[in-house]
Formats: sequence, C-alpha cells, structure tokens
Amino acid sequence: MTRPQTPRLFSPAPSPPEDAHILGEVATGNLRRFDVLVDRYKVRLIRYIRHRVPDLHQAEDLAQESFLRMFRAARAGGYSGRASVATWLFTIADNCVTDCLRASGRRPLALESDTGGPSDSPAASVLESRPAGDSDPLEAAAHRESLGRAEALLAPLPDEQRRVVALKVLGGLTFAEIAELVGCPVGTAKSRLLYGLRRIQASLARSGRLPS
Repeated sequence: MTRPQTPRLFSPAPSPPEDAHILGEVATGNLRRFDVLVDRYKVRLIRYIRHRVPDLHQAEDLAQESFLRMFRAARAGGYSGRASVATWLFTIADNCVTDCLRASGRRPLALESDTGGPSDSPAASVLESRPAGDSDPLEAAAHRESLGRAEALLAPLPDEQRRVVALKVLGGLTFAEIAELVGCPVGTAKSRLLYGLRRIQASLARSGRLPS
C-alpha cells in the first residue's frame, strides 16, 4: 500500500529583502510605496485570518485594519528591522483578530502584545481597489476548497500546532519567520507543523477524504 503524502496546500514565500526598504520609504513620506506591500500580502493575510474568523467580509476588514496599523507604525518609524516585514505584519494581524474576538466576547488565543493602532491614511482605500484571488486558476480552486474547511480541520489541533499550521499553510511564512513570530526555535516550529499535519491527515483518512 502506498503511504499517503502529507497534505500540502500552499508554498512558503519568504519576505523579500526589499520589504524593509519599502517601509523605510514610507517613513520618509513616499506613501504610495505601501501599495506594493498590500498587493504582496493581502491574499495570504486574509487566508490566515480566516482560520480564526471564518466570515470573509470580517476577515477582509481585519486585514485592512492590520495594514492600517502597520502603515501608521511605519509612518512613525516604528519598524526596527529586527523582525522580517512578514513577521511584523502577521503579528499585527494576530493582535487585530484578538481585539475583535475580545470585543465580541469570544475567547482569543494567547498571542503577542499589540503593535501599532488604527489610523486614517492614504492606505485606507487600498484593499477595496484590489481584487482578492490567486493568479493560477488551479491554485485558486484549491484555495477556495481549503478555506471552506480550514476551520474544521484546524479546530481539533492543540493551540501551538494550529497556529504554526495556519501560519505555514495559509499564511505562507517560512519556518524562520514562524519561529520568530511564535517565539520558538525553528526545529520546534517544524515539529509542530509535522504533528499538526499528521493529525489533519489522520482526520481526512478517517472521513475518507484523503486521496489514495
């Protein structure tokens, strides 16, 4: 019998080195450069947020709030460069989601402290002007299918495994970025992903949804 392969939905895309340069330009007044970061991370960020907030419209609103917080902090020169831009953005998104869940009375996961705050800015309308979706139709179809069941597949996982799987599979972060974000060694992040995906694989096998 052929051993089933571990499910793999999306490939990691490390934060490009020019991201930090773009934030530096924003800090010095070149506000339009921020659009590049929105284009680069919007779809991945919404994928990741939806594992905690399944409603698409709410996830899009939270993604916008995350970008606005990042924009405000960047304008104030708040990006230190110690973390990658992707790590910083996803940390901000975690805090936006946590704030939203607390306000609605739902119990949030224990995440890092907040970074930046909401603000009106030229980036406020950026998300509305850009369509979500992937350039590859095949990946887009897999994306729609996976997001429809992502919450159900991730929900049974222990918190630490669920977060790493979501950051890797839905957010497309590298292991180095994940380890930096959650505060663990890279090897630990890899182990959490492996055990989390094995649990998901077993769940799919039990339900008869795992391809042979």
